Amino acid sequence: MRFLVVMFKEIRDNLRDKQTVFYALLFGPILMPLILGGSIIGSLKQLSIDFDEVTTLTVVNGDSAPNLMDFLHSNNIDVVDAPDDPEKAVRRGDIAVALKVMPSFNEALRAGQPAPLTVFVNDGDKESSKQARRVITLLQAYERTIDALRLQHRGIDPNVFNTLDISREDVSLDGAGGQLIASLLPFLLIISMVMGGFYLAIDTTAGERERQSLEPLLSLPLNRAELVLGKYGATLCFVALSCVLTSVSVFFLFKFFPTDILGGGLNFDGPTIFKAFLVASPLIAFISAVLITVSAFTRSSKEAQTYLGVLMVIPMAPFFILQFVTIRSELQSMFIPMMSQYQLLEKIVLGDVTPALHIALSVLGTLLFAGLLLLLAIRLYSRDRILM
Repeated sequence: MRFLVVMFKEIRDNLRDKQTVFYALLFGPILMPLILGGSIIGSLKQLSIDFDEVTTLTVVNGDSAPNLMDFLHSNNIDVVDAPDDPEKAVRRGDIAVALKVMPSFNEALRAGQPAPLTVFVNDGDKESSKQARRVITLLQAYERTIDALRLQHRGIDPNVFNTLDISREDVSLDGAGGQLIASLLPFLLIISMVMGGFYLAIDTTAGERERQSLEPLLSLPLNRAELVLGKYGATLCFVALSCVLTSVSVFFLFKFFPTDILGGGLNFDGPTIFKAFLVASPLIAFISAVLITVSAFTRSSKEAQTYLGVLMVIPMAPFFILQFVTIRSELQSMFIPMMSQYQLLEKIVLGDVTPALHIALSVLGTLLFAGLLLLLAIRLYSRDRILM
């Protein structure tokens, strides 16, 4: 149990390091979920259109199209008079969107020709672009109504032109947006775990080598395995704490977002977050082993930061790969650390079935790789090169 002495020593030393405490307890668990989660959910909210929301629309020459104005009013849009220069008002951001009924609108309708309308929109403004999509969608619906009436007036059944009746049914639990938000949880958990132990792992090996405090530590009456386990245990504590704090942070973060944005299939309640934490917990051992092994391989803090900085791409890779490539949750992928956790945690958030065999293989594979890396770290510490 002598490794516990080393572990508590490393924990005590690193609690004095403000940089380590910041990344382990604040940046990864709190700031990162707020930044990434808030931006992604905000983007989805910006893209979604709520047709039940009552809003106003600035219209030029609206009196020339009373039926169109009534149609817009029936779809929760209140028409208001336009300023003198609606185009400039939209460009300045004074109003989001403006609709101009062209002077030839009524003549074109009576002649059975396309009636001209102009929608002024500022695509550089997200709110203007969103409002324009809603207005144009409603105008297209009004156009289909007029088309059907024209055909009926000429004694033609509008269904004659409907050659195919195609219906599209999304059988996924919550669509592409839901998949993106669901993959956000494993991404945040894994990144926070890496950040939680990043600086501690560097300081306990490369940092001590530079401070020349590693040699006195190696002269203590304990073998190299106990020394590595002590440093590994300290890193494990910081990584685990980051994972716990991130789980709590994500739970409270998604409490502030309405369910219509998250989607009906997504679930971030207490039991779901706790189950996700348990499934991701083997990564605590794996990530700690990766950090310790890479730090033992390097010769200086700068070199360790470079190597570990490159390794930061690894936990990010599954998140971006799964956005573009569909990888089935099969037995082979369950044996791969990080990839299996991404797939399992997505299923948990989406409320899908997570087979016990898949979870068991994920835990087994992750802990096996963690053990192999830990053995490699012990072997690196057993060499005289560790002091150079």
